Amino acid sequence: MLGLVGLLLVGCATVPGSSDVTVLRRVGDPAEPSAPPGPARGAGPLEIVRGWILASGATAERHSAARAFLSPPAAGSWDDGSSPTVVSDRVDTVFSQGSGQSGTASVRIRADKLGTLRPDGAFVPAAGTVDVAVGLTQNNGVWRLSSVPPGTIVRRSDLRANTRPVRVWFLAAVGGAPVGETRYLPTSPVRSVPARVLDELFSGPSDALRGAALSALPPGVLLGRAVGSTSDGVTTVDLTRAGSVASMDEARRTEIAQQIVLTLAGVGVDRVQVTVDGTPLLEGRPQLGVSDVLAGLPPTVRDRQDLPSDRTAGDAAATPPAVVVTGGRVRAVPQDTASGGDAGRPAAPDLVTGVDDARSASISPDGRDVAVVGLEGPTMRLAVGRAGAAAAPTSITGTTMTRPSWTPDGSEVWTVVDGRPVRAVRTGSSPDSSVLTPVALDTAPLAGLGPIVTVRLSPDGTKVALVAGGRVVIATVMRDAGGGAQLGAVRVLRPGPAAEALDGVLDVTWSQTDRLVAVGAGLGHPVQLASVDGLDLDDGPTTNLTPPVTAVAAAPDRPTLVVDQGGLWSLPADGGEVWSSVPGGSNTSVPAYPG
Repeated sequence: MLGLVGLLLVGCATVPGSSDVTVLRRVGDPAEPSAPPGPARGAGPLEIVRGWILASGATAERHSAARAFLSPPAAGSWDDGSSPTVVSDRVDTVFSQGSGQSGTASVRIRADKLGTLRPDGAFVPAAGTVDVAVGLTQNNGVWRLSSVPPGTIVRRSDLRANTRPVRVWFLAAVGGAPVGETRYLPTSPVRSVPARVLDELFSGPSDALRGAALSALPPGVLLGRAVGSTSDGVTTVDLTRAGSVASMDEARRTEIAQQIVLTLAGVGVDRVQVTVDGTPLLEGRPQLGVSDVLAGLPPTVRDRQDLPSDRTAGDAAATPPAVVVTGGRVRAVPQDTASGGDAGRPAAPDLVTGVDDARSASISPDGRDVAVVGLEGPTMRLAVGRAGAAAAPTSITGTTMTRPSWTPDGSEVWTVVDGRPVRAVRTGSSPDSSVLTPVALDTAPLAGLGPIVTVRLSPDGTKVALVAGGRVVIATVMRDAGGGAQLGAVRVLRPGPAAEALDGVLDVTWSQTDRLVAVGAGLGHPVQLASVDGLDLDDGPTTNLTPPVTAVAAAPDRPTLVVDQGGLWSLPADGGEVWSSVPGGSNTSVPAYPG
């Protein structure tokens, strides 16, 4: 498993890709590790085992660097082809009980298991423990491994150093909007990268997206020939086993092209020419780029910031502002203020009126509407209205109610009422209607997880992140053609062991479709950054913060906002180590970005 890591490392720095991950701290690309040269004379059994683990990160020539640590019989019989088991960075090696006979040794390898990497590059979380024994023999003064388990064991840092996360694009099961999924791509040799990412596209969505996404590509489709390039630099992709072009309608062919173009954009391919057994996939459109694909999508979809595009960070100024509820009022957070500047700016006017004691709010992705939770005596009520106007009350009430969350198209608002997620859908004669009506949402999959205090829909609408019992829970959102929705696969993100767990969480939000920021009261971990698949979990900066941190808002290319005991704080979108105070905030503020 570690072997896979090494192969990936070789080309990591040379493969271009869209950098669409909002960071709280800028981290340089890891240096390419060099595999240990092999067992050294005088090295003891424990050192040999550790060397084998590190060398297993180099997959070149069937893990030849790792095989150098094996005895000739073991090197010839070792099955290194199984899916790598990914473990935490701490790997313990200890002598087994009774080990130490002359010329032989037995060593136990122990580590916290995080999951496995599937052949299609998808990481599948599976918390547990790795505890295996390996045998060693000494020959001519040099120790070598004489028995090892099949497969490889990869430390998380080695996997991340030797792979590049790439978004592979599918289609929403209802509506057909693009849905991205992260795959970890071996990047050596570089010339094979486009073909490899297409192979991962051909494999279809993983189980984590079951019921939420599908592929327009026919099952069994393959590359008819190697990915090539025309004289003017256009990448050529020829499909086979896809049926004939004539057998597909225009919508199906357009969706196939969309998936291929968006996926290849993640590895730096600007324009693509797609054919099926030599026949152009789209007659009259022999070449396609990301802008061509986005132009064919509805505005509510093509403006999503998780999609590849040529937008720059400066375009963030044209997107809707963050909102913050402080002192019962809903206000926009100007861009420069969110970045910690202009402390003397006058307070922004109320973003909506009609709610006397607002407790939380969220603005729709297009910036036109605001959903507000207000307190009316002992009761919380959800209201919704156009930004700059009065919000109209809805029938949705409860003793407690959390900050609302909008679907990407602005057609629904989700919140948690008295500990139970509630889905409210726009009704009325106009798609811009401010009437929200609660509809059924089966929450049975969440049973037993504890009190739910947060719900946030992902930027593509296919997942929801919740905080239940101090833990982050990820659930797939499955929709049907009749407008219904239900929760599919549910899992706790990073449930343990303790040293690797995400716990004590008070709030969570999406910084990207595949990235989250969680805040809370965790000892020494008030801000944590996690990948939605559970592979990555890192601490964010804490300078100037006074835990517990009770609320968070994040978005691509936007400052991250948090609330602690001292007030509202901001961290620049391009990273940093020091949080800056946002004027006008308090320790009861609740921020939110559109969505």
